[in-house]
Amino acid sequence: MRLLKKLWAFLVRDFLSDVSYRFAFVLQLGGMLFAVCGFYFFSKMVNPATEGLDGIEPFPWLLVGVAFQIYFSTALSAFSDKVRSEQVLGTLEAMLVSPTPTSVVIFSSTAYEFTWGALRLVIYLLSAVFIFGVHLDVKSPLALACGIVLTLLSSAGIGMLSASFILYFKRGDPVNFILSMGTMFFGNVFFPSKLLPDSVRAISAWLPMSWSLKVVRGALLKGASFSEVSGELGRLAVLTAILVPLGLFGARIAIRRAKREGSLVQY
Repeated sequence: MRLLKKLWAFLVRDFLSDVSYRFAFVLQLGGMLFAVCGFYFFSKMVNPATEGLDGIEPFPWLLVGVAFQIYFSTALSAFSDKVRSEQVLGTLEAMLVSPTPTSVVIFSSTAYEFTWGALRLVIYLLSAVFIFGVHLDVKSPLALACGIVLTLLSSAGIGMLSASFILYFKRGDPVNFILSMGTMFFGNVFFPSKLLPDSVRAISAWLPMSWSLKVVRGALLKGASFSEVSGELGRLAVLTAILVPLGLFGARIAIRRAKREGSLVQY
């Protein structure tokens, strides 16, 4: 119960801060609607028979990829952005030296970013359904839920590694940049990885986003059952089991060093 209260306190604090800039908040919503319209007309140029679309229409295929890429980027940058923001505000040291466990502080401080990222993803999908008539075919909510949760956790693991880099080296964040660019190019987001040359196509298999999108597109757009996406879920679970402990370990090392050197507020 105490943990939930702390999580809720972080969530409310960041929500009130965000909505205090009402015009920027409204612009974000308008920008999402324009983006959906842009994806719709862009997809008109794509041949539905293109290899790698797996029988899915280009517009929903692209929209799901972009929506989850945005969510992935949000999760990836949430930890590092929050660390930098709290350093600038001078509140990072106060939070990390409090009796609250470091892991609770790390996850709670990004609760709003993850929640807002999920809401944006829902807005994208609802816009596609009600404006452009996209048909969602969900026969296994369990498969879809597992895909989303594992996507969230694997992204969080990478995000913590990214934040650890900032705490440890006090400099720019190559983890965020490399993975964002790598995911967009190799992760089946804008085009199928089957279109890539054979020499680089294998990179796609090492990215959580590749397996996330296979699961989500299958469960959300093709009515795939749990057993039909179980192989992709298994690969995504393995990557998640590696990335989350690695992220927590990296954060612990970076924070321990910063506390020892008294450099938590340096940036």
